[in-house]
Amino acid sequence: MSSSFALFARQCKRELLIQVRQIRFLVNSCLFFLMFLFMFPLTVKPEVILLKTIVPGLVWMAILLSLLLSAERLFQQDYEHGVIEQWIVSGQSLPLLVSAKVVAHWLFNLLPLLVLCPLIALLFSLSVWETEVLALTIICGTPALLFLCALAAAFGVGVNQKGLLMALILLPLTLPLLIFGSGTLNIAMQGLPISAYLALLSAMSVVAVGFLPFAIAGVIRISHVE
Repeated sequence: MSSSFALFARQCKRELLIQVRQIRFLVNSCLFFLMFLFMFPLTVKPEVILLKTIVPGLVWMAILLSLLLSAERLFQQDYEHGVIEQWIVSGQSLPLLVSAKVVAHWLFNLLPLLVLCPLIALLFSLSVWETEVLALTIICGTPALLFLCALAAAFGVGVNQKGLLMALILLPLTLPLLIFGSGTLNIAMQGLPISAYLALLSAMSVVAVGFLPFAIAGVIRISHVE
């Protein structure tokens, strides 16, 4: 158990260092997230009620697309540099290495999303409570969302023009997360309890974190056998 934890910690540290050195990809995904949110309200009437009606679904669609953009090269660089082959022949737990990589990627992308929550609240006239609920839904729901993005990225390793392939694989699987993520904020706007919605989002994330690394590792192994 201690050796597995040490391996997980080393892999997380490695991935975080790589993310820091390639911060331009994080900047690109954050700029895309902001552009999506800023441009869409320009196409509708400038009414507060209308903006507050569309903001839950709009924000979660922006989160999905920005995470998909950031995860497109999640395994590609390791594939090109031969790191994945080293993982496979090292005898270490491939699902554990995959989990560490995706968790580090999630931690690195989570902070900007939380920092941007006050800006979203200012843009769409959200209250303090609604902003807090938005931050909670991001914390509870984005782990599952990013692991699904990682699964789609694993299918696209070594494939040219894989953006369309990732979208086709990913979008049907993310619908429950988008529904409950946006629904939580809708319920909060109506002054109703949100604990059940947050529990569902957290349960989806726990299941994704627990099972998807094995699926991702299996896809990686199959792609390298072929």
